[in-house]
Amino acid sequence: MDRNGHTMIALHGTVEVGAFKREFLIDVGNEIVGMFGANGSGKTSVLRTIAGLCPLGNGELTVNEELVDAPATNVFVLPELRNIGMVFQDHSLFPFMTALDNAAFPLRMRGVKRPTAVNMALEMLEQFGVAHVAQHMATTLSGGQSQRVAIVRALIGSPSAVLLDEPLSAIDEESRESVRNHIREHLVRLGVSAIVVSHDRTELDHLCTRIENYTR
Repeated sequence: MDRNGHTMIALHGTVEVGAFKREFLIDVGNEIVGMFGANGSGKTSVLRTIAGLCPLGNGELTVNEELVDAPATNVFVLPELRNIGMVFQDHSLFPFMTALDNAAFPLRMRGVKRPTAVNMALEMLEQFGVAHVAQHMATTLSGGQSQRVAIVRALIGSPSAVLLDEPLSAIDEESRESVRNHIREHLVRLGVSAIVVSHDRTELDHLCTRIENYTR
């Protein structure tokens, strides 16, 4: 629950992705929740379901008290209408855009004028140590650079919730602490619900306010 006692993300139902099928009861308030567990326990599948990339098998999903997925009543809000910032393991940058345009994309979709959006994106790219590749096409970025740009894109558009799947997996060891601290600072400032998936318990301990363990 948030500081006012509200649940910001609530998933009560069956997550089905491919051959995977499992019941989940997840309630997240204004906090950073870590999901830790073995491969195959459904952590990434949960994120993809909350994001709207995979529909619920049954049950209900609410984000900021709005019902976004309920198969029994044919409710399904499209991913682009859920206002959720996402970083998945493949980073999923737009290949035909520069790093800067990728970072500024959520702002442009909200109607922010390009000069303002670009300045805001540049400032965040600087914070995450990738301003020097702002004008590089996404396809030319290294894995670590792509991941940082994806993190900026997820955080920049005042999302209602943030989902991060192994957000530091491609970041070099020397930079991990700085990137992790910036992620946490932005999430706290945004005051939104966040779910972070990682196989690294130490990273979750440093980043999250609560950790849930999942087994197969």
